[in-house]
Amino acid sequence: MTATQYQVAYPNPSLRKQDRVCLYTVDSQSDIWYLLFQLYEKYPDHIEDLRRASLWKASGLSKAEASNDSMQNVYDWLLNKCKCEDPEILRSTIVKSFPDGPHDQSLEQVDIVVVTPAIVQAMREGVADELRYIKAREELSRAIKWTLSPSESVRSAAAVKEIVSGPSGPRYGRPSHLFGPPTALFSEPLALLKYDLEHLESFEPDPMTLDRAFELVVGATDFYDGEGKREVALKPILQGLLVGDSQWQMPTAGGTAKQDGIWFKGPFGYLIAELKNEPGLGGDPFLQGLVVYAKIITKNEYASYLGQSNMPIILLAIAGNRLVVSTAVFTNAIYADELLSTKLHLGPHGSDNVLHVARVFMAINRSTERLRKLYENLQRVNRSSPPQAKIMWPNPTADPPGLIDLPELEFFCKVDRADGAELPVIDEDNERHAMYLARMQIGTLTRVVFVKFAAKYHEAAHRLLADQDPPLAPALYFCARVIGDMYMVVMEYIPKSRGQTIFSHFSTPPPQAVSGAVYRDVCKALDLLHERDLVFGDLREGNLLYLPKDGGRVLFIDFDGVGRDGMDRYSACLNPEAGLGVKRRQIMEKAHDRENLRRLMERLSP
Repeated sequence: MTATQYQVAYPNPSLRKQDRVCLYTVDSQSDIWYLLFQLYEKYPDHIEDLRRASLWKASGLSKAEASNDSMQNVYDWLLNKCKCEDPEILRSTIVKSFPDGPHDQSLEQVDIVVVTPAIVQAMREGVADELRYIKAREELSRAIKWTLSPSESVRSAAAVKEIVSGPSGPRYGRPSHLFGPPTALFSEPLALLKYDLEHLESFEPDPMTLDRAFELVVGATDFYDGEGKREVALKPILQGLLVGDSQWQMPTAGGTAKQDGIWFKGPFGYLIAELKNEPGLGGDPFLQGLVVYAKIITKNEYASYLGQSNMPIILLAIAGNRLVVSTAVFTNAIYADELLSTKLHLGPHGSDNVLHVARVFMAINRSTERLRKLYENLQRVNRSSPPQAKIMWPNPTADPPGLIDLPELEFFCKVDRADGAELPVIDEDNERHAMYLARMQIGTLTRVVFVKFAAKYHEAAHRLLADQDPPLAPALYFCARVIGDMYMVVMEYIPKSRGQTIFSHFSTPPPQAVSGAVYRDVCKALDLLHERDLVFGDLREGNLLYLPKDGGRVLFIDFDGVGRDGMDRYSACLNPEAGLGVKRRQIMEKAHDRENLRRLMERLSP
């Protein structure tokens, strides 16, 4: 055997910097873990941490960077390895991992990096800019320590309010301001479930699935003396309809509360079923399932994986003869969406109803297969791997799936709805919207772009103004439907240093020259839109960007509200305090834009 020397970095912050990189002699045919035994001998006080270590093949990391006082460089290297590529974790012999041998020692390059839970924790604390969202998420997961059990959480209005209104409560639309972007934007399995539930005609159930669907309809419509007896009756039917292993009446975190059924892949729950005897009696089974989910992700078994997944899950709620299918994810908070609600009954249309139920469960099984694969892969993740901030951000799926290729985007932060600034943390006011910054390859350059997800967007109006010379809107790079009933819009990002909305740029009336530029560009933009019988529909300061360094130009930045003159209507949720002079669901007219231009110029006049 040939003995070779390798530079091994063990960037534990508790070590002196001169002890963090050492030269080790290893036989080429030795198992890679032989290095760990040498580490045990060199660092006897760190054996417990080193027993959970993984060894990463290093590239582009110098000995000086690995032993720097602040450790920032080595933490940045670790983080970039996780973000940009799968880290090459060594699992075999030295010669297989290093067929060409180690780096030239004269280059002072590290060959192997030792990564342990202590190093990961130090990295979380030390890389504030990249991991600030993850740190806030970890703090939230620790805050989800509700004392009420899942069943107690839904038995009174006061209990429901206590659970859902707090900072760690699930966001599902109660109260009205506590909601977020659709869960389908963050998980492909959940997105494809939503799509399948909207296209059930593509499923043709086999006779056994139809038999079980019939049994579920009959069983759900029956009456039971208590929820226990309902569970006894429906449990075997659900176990027959749903693929996978389930556990029933298993204690949640804390050990006292129990829930109905949970389907697991390893330690990870991917489907929760909650049963109630009747709607309204004993509480909402959907919310109870959501509380169970919250308690599951606070279990110790999940702690090491929260930095690697947003923990997608399916929730089934059956109350009497009502079936509800929902989904949930955990990003900066727990978000949930109801996808389907259906009545389980026979009657004159019994055949169609049973077929519908059978198809619903076929769609669910297709989704749970994807979730099982996801959690199977998650189990392979080394627990000492650094957290990945990308779990906080969207992972959209084209609608319909596979029709178009979505651009490759590396999301890295959410922006403030008020002024487009980067958010250091996602506060309650900014949980609801879906506006982000991302990195995108445009030509040969990687650029920061602005990405928004909107239920309605007028691509043609945006492109019309963006294609002018000079432009009257930011460049539009991409616009298409994604699952979640949303448009994904990718446009040029204009930082605050280059331009701000008129609303935020001027605390007092601007100089006359500025007002003149606003009037000039807004008039030109409205003329272009009106020539095509389009109404902008939301002309106010917050939707106009002023660029003082670009010749005092103005850009239109929001095309969600554009509609056809005399045909389309304003939103049913239009804010009466917006000062647009129109009512909810009023027919849109070009004259409204002209009137709002007049009001705008009055507000900008000295």
